[in-house]
Amino acid sequence: MPVDEDTYDDFYRRGVRAVGREQYAEAFYWFSRAHAAGHPEAADLIYQLLHTAGEPGDPFVVWQPTTEPVALYAAAARAYREFTATGDLDLLDRSVALNWESVRSAPPGLPARTLMLASLRDVLRDRYDQRGRLTDLTEALGVAHEALDVLPGGHCARLKATQLLIALERARYEAIGDADSLRTAVEGIGRPALAQSGGAPGDRAALESSLCGALSSLARHTDEVPLLDEAVDLGRDAVGRTTAAGPDVVSRNNLATALIARGTRRGSLDDLNSAIEVLRAAPAADDAQRASEVATTLMAALRARAELTGRAADERDAKAAEEYLKETLRRAPTGHPNRRVQEAAVAHGEAGVEAARRALDALPPAHVERPFVAARLAQALADAGQRSEAVEVVRKAAALVTGGRAAVDANRVLGKLLMGADEHGVVVHEGEMLDAFTTAAEACAKTDYVYAEVKTGQAVALLDRFHHGEDASDRQEAVAALRAAAEADGSSVQDRLFAARCWAGIAMEAGDRADALVAARAAVTLLREFGWAGLDRDDQVQSIQDGKAMPREAAALAIDTGQPELAVELLEQGRSVLWTSTLHLRGDLAALAAHDPARAAELEQVRATLNEKDRLGEEERLRLARRWQQLVREVRESEEFAGFLGPPAFDELAPAAAEGPVVIVNISTIRCDAILVLPGGKTDVVKLPGVDVPGIDTVANTYLHALAAAAEPGATFLVREDARHTVHDTLEWLWDHIARPVLDRLAWPTESTDPPRLWWCPTASLTVLPLHAAGRYPRAADDPTEPVGLPYAAVSSYTTTLSALVDARQRAAAVDPTLLAVALTDTERGHAVLPGVAEELRALDEILGRRRLTVLAEDEATSAAVRRQLPAHPWAHFACHGWLDMTAPASSGLCLRDGDLNLLDIADLRLDTADLAFLSACQTRLDAGQLPDEAVHTAAALRIAGFRHVVATLWSISDQAALQVAAAFYRRLDGSDGPNSADAARALHHAVGELRARHPTDPTLWVPFVHDGP
Repeated sequence: MPVDEDTYDDFYRRGVRAVGREQYAEAFYWFSRAHAAGHPEAADLIYQLLHTAGEPGDPFVVWQPTTEPVALYAAAARAYREFTATGDLDLLDRSVALNWESVRSAPPGLPARTLMLASLRDVLRDRYDQRGRLTDLTEALGVAHEALDVLPGGHCARLKATQLLIALERARYEAIGDADSLRTAVEGIGRPALAQSGGAPGDRAALESSLCGALSSLARHTDEVPLLDEAVDLGRDAVGRTTAAGPDVVSRNNLATALIARGTRRGSLDDLNSAIEVLRAAPAADDAQRASEVATTLMAALRARAELTGRAADERDAKAAEEYLKETLRRAPTGHPNRRVQEAAVAHGEAGVEAARRALDALPPAHVERPFVAARLAQALADAGQRSEAVEVVRKAAALVTGGRAAVDANRVLGKLLMGADEHGVVVHEGEMLDAFTTAAEACAKTDYVYAEVKTGQAVALLDRFHHGEDASDRQEAVAALRAAAEADGSSVQDRLFAARCWAGIAMEAGDRADALVAARAAVTLLREFGWAGLDRDDQVQSIQDGKAMPREAAALAIDTGQPELAVELLEQGRSVLWTSTLHLRGDLAALAAHDPARAAELEQVRATLNEKDRLGEEERLRLARRWQQLVREVRESEEFAGFLGPPAFDELAPAAAEGPVVIVNISTIRCDAILVLPGGKTDVVKLPGVDVPGIDTVANTYLHALAAAAEPGATFLVREDARHTVHDTLEWLWDHIARPVLDRLAWPTESTDPPRLWWCPTASLTVLPLHAAGRYPRAADDPTEPVGLPYAAVSSYTTTLSALVDARQRAAAVDPTLLAVALTDTERGHAVLPGVAEELRALDEILGRRRLTVLAEDEATSAAVRRQLPAHPWAHFACHGWLDMTAPASSGLCLRDGDLNLLDIADLRLDTADLAFLSACQTRLDAGQLPDEAVHTAAALRIAGFRHVVATLWSISDQAALQVAAAFYRRLDGSDGPNSADAARALHHAVGELRARHPTDPTLWVPFVHDGP
């Protein structure tokens, strides 16, 4: 029947007057009628009457309801109140029994009966939460239906009653797997209830949240993925309403659960980010059970994001959430099966096995969590070395599921455990591993974040069958599976890259080099994703490790198929990924600004904020990085800007050779070549048959070991002599195997009075070797060897990428430059004293003049001062110690008074007028070897910061040699019109030549100095 507002207002006023007269039984009667008629506040007054009666000092003194049902109802309320205060489950049992009696004894027309039904429903649900008994859940659900049915249409309590019914239906579904009943309740009761007008905002939000939870639960355990969109929308509405009325933990947890489900199904990092933001904004939960639910959800979101992105910070945060969950579980109800499931999620080792077993024992046979717990038990057993039992456990779980997330996870774990299981004495059925991965792949969408992983597993199983039966179709299907994995946009870049590498390898094995090239190109494209600004630098370095050789392999395949220009593009695309990501954040937006000023301005703002890393929180940095990606995608939708900030085509790279050939030496396991990029946009390839990866690694390691030993304090004469001869050996090997074949192809003489310019762009272990000095030189004063080598044939420079060289060529040299000299004799931190620093400063003053010179010496040589002064000086000279950290190369850099100015500090500088930097410091162009093609060294950082020319060193240098080279270098730059950097490479060439003439037998003195730039 319709709600009569005049009638219920009259009942409510009568109740208020009865309270004023302290006639509480009468007040209860009138408030009950008001509630039955639909008054929105009457139930709260009744709650106060029942739940505060008898408390000392309360306005409601002890009273005796006039009818037996009401008296039973009041007694039930008092028992429940005492239970909440003490936790005594006997009191909860008493409350349930009294509530049952009150409902059974109440005649159908009794106004308070609607309240009695609601109370009975709630205490039954509470007891189910405490003990997990299905009988309580079933009874609570039956009462919930009756409690809703007795409320007239438009009644203020219908929203809340519907919400509680949906929540109970969801709990029942999760316990016994009855999806039809939950679906019917959602469609026939839940959705129609939202169309009801009126009702408290909090009640509407609670219903939206319950529907969000129900729909996401259905979607997680079935194949009804579209339900997730509705679930997320409802969850957002609920959180929006509860934010206005006060924060709500349950609504946030339900929304986050829906976002995680959708994020993992669609590989959506945005959804996972939103889930984490929603949970971290939630207030502290009122009770341990709610707190444990939020901690469980947050842990799941962080681990899913870690799997998708490879962020180590998320793994650490997930571990912290796990520890918090363990703490909350100690305070949560002990009897519910869900408690056992949560315990299994945070236990490891043997404890993990036992916890998973207890959870399985506690769960009903059809509980939706059984497959997931079984999979966890199997993984725990396998970790404990019990492979056979692990396989049996997950076999049973996989056999029972028919679809949804459970089918994905159970079959995924089964397939992984079956890999190599026969080596552990496990009987593996024919085709079982293939069936498991195939089932997992079919059960998840192509956008699922594990799709690449399960498709790769399917390929492994197909290849296993191929190697046993040699059916060519199996290999073809394996390649198709790996291609699908590599192209799985929703999966992690790590999984996709692994699939692409496997695809390339299988295609090579099959002799299909064209397809191998397609796979390798896909891998190179994926490798660039690790430059994403949302990843910490350590995460980027770790991620790139697995695919670091792919650009070189891809280039070799391109050469093999007659496409040297493509080889150049691939090497450019896959090299210096870490620096390229920084360059992208510094990209020139001028062209875009003329076309789309608003978007260009936002990109610039995002770029500037991202570069202020110390100021950004983790979530904010992720959000900005995603916004950067989104803006770039939007820009690329325009045909004019389709290649915006993308990898350059060969035509854009060819100008790097405008003033002389650029020699890219590609070292790969397939073939080794020198790719000549020639003026005019032409290319040539010089095959290097005497060069291979193991051989060049041996040369590089021997060379580095000898130099490191010689640089140790107290190194003996014999150790230093060994290093000198090792450098000679290395230079001769480079001459015979690389430099001389290149000169022969260029048809250049081995000696010239005016040598031409030549740029080197080495790869792999070759990046640490002194190509510019390759040659044969006398080893002793009486050695008759006539010197021959690159220093006599060419003026050599280096470049990390062709793009960097093109960029440098497009910027003009500084006119009448000033120079910032940074000089530190003693760091006072254990480094050797540099007595030649003062003399080096005097030479700079003499050559350049005081007007052009700004000096930061000794105590003034601090990181802050250098950062402050560099933007005002186009030239910079550092006379100090350099620092190379072989384990964490990004922390390498220059040693100043207050600490190290490391590579990231340098690269973060924005020096628009920078021109020339001279590093009179040790090891400033030496890679740590961890990622040789990434050019993680000080010289590269200065180029990124904006310097066109950088003079740097490959190893430790002599104090006096540094002084002599620096003085000779600057004298040659000081022309009639003042200093100019245009001939910086030739100036260094001649300065080093003078030093070589004085010490012809000791290349350790003159070889380290190199030029990087145009």
